[in-house]
Amino acid sequence: MKVSFIHVDAGKGHYVPAKALYDHYLEMGNEATLENLFLMLNAKTWNKLIKNWWRANLHHPKAERFLDERLDNPFIENRIKFFAENMDIYVERFIQWYNREKPDYIICTNFLANPILTTIISRSKIDIPLFVYVADVFDNPKIGTSNEVDKFFVASQLGKENCIKNGIDSDRVVVTPFPLKHEVMKYGNITQREARVELGLKQDKFTIILNFGGEGIGNVKLIEEMRKQKLDWQILVLGNLSKTTTLRYKELRLKYPKLDLITPGFVDNIGLYIKACDVQLGKTGANSLLESLYLKTPFLMSELLYTSRAFIDFMKIKKIGWAENDIKKQIEILKKYATDPEFRKPVIEDLNSLPIEFGCIPLLEIADNEYKKYREKKNK
Repeated sequence: MKVSFIHVDAGKGHYVPAKALYDHYLEMGNEATLENLFLMLNAKTWNKLIKNWWRANLHHPKAERFLDERLDNPFIENRIKFFAENMDIYVERFIQWYNREKPDYIICTNFLANPILTTIISRSKIDIPLFVYVADVFDNPKIGTSNEVDKFFVASQLGKENCIKNGIDSDRVVVTPFPLKHEVMKYGNITQREARVELGLKQDKFTIILNFGGEGIGNVKLIEEMRKQKLDWQILVLGNLSKTTTLRYKELRLKYPKLDLITPGFVDNIGLYIKACDVQLGKTGANSLLESLYLKTPFLMSELLYTSRAFIDFMKIKKIGWAENDIKKQIEILKKYATDPEFRKPVIEDLNSLPIEFGCIPLLEIADNEYKKYREKKNK
């Protein structure tokens, strides 16, 4: 069996699950390819536009919420489809790619698979099933609700319900485990104390992670407020820090030389850092949030994006974290969690009773089974 895992360069939220699934599928003894959709089609300009659009959104989350909410509609979906239908060169390039790689089926981790790949596959006349992994876990953008996709894989019941609400046929939506990376899963049984010893961190300090993700875009406002309130916490800053973010933290160190600030940057053992902290903070991102939940660490969504609404809905069901844009309110939440056992109790209880399963291999086994069903149906 051979599968192509396709992502889009619009943040690590789409690349990470594609890479995790790709790695595990190879380990299962199969063949696989890992592809960037637009580079696969040799559409370098579109790839650059998508990448720059996402990075601009991270710099301006308020603008992102305003714009993406208005762009997520059937009109935009139809315009994207029109683009795909009228670009013969991309159909030709897809056929060339298929004839070279010959995958049995495709799993795409970005919603653009729906208006773009479904259209190109249809025009190419190639008989290949397309499965979409819903990267946002609890919802799927409206422009990605095409019923031409053979199956949608989503890692939560709430996500399935929202997919159906947005117009996807219920029999096309399959609840699967969340595809965790190897480097996170292996830290599932380590204790916080063991993690802090291994990382050389202080044992007796309340510890938070500021996770800026693969794009490394963030600010220092939270730390400034901590210093004003004289909070002596241990702060870990993770992510491939952008030039502007690196400069901000350099200035912060000069301003507060006694600040207990550790900036390892982008790390391969992020699971160990998550396990070592008391609370992880970051923008809404399925990978960061679900990695935290798997490791029983609460998550504070500190920069809400358009997709945040579904994450907040889940937090109303399970008290596994908080969503708050206001810096002072974020500090109040953290202070209460650090000092109030009764405030901690429901969070810890819900982290130990999550209605979500984890693992790449069970998801891939589901995908292989859906492919076999597809072929059996076609052969009748």
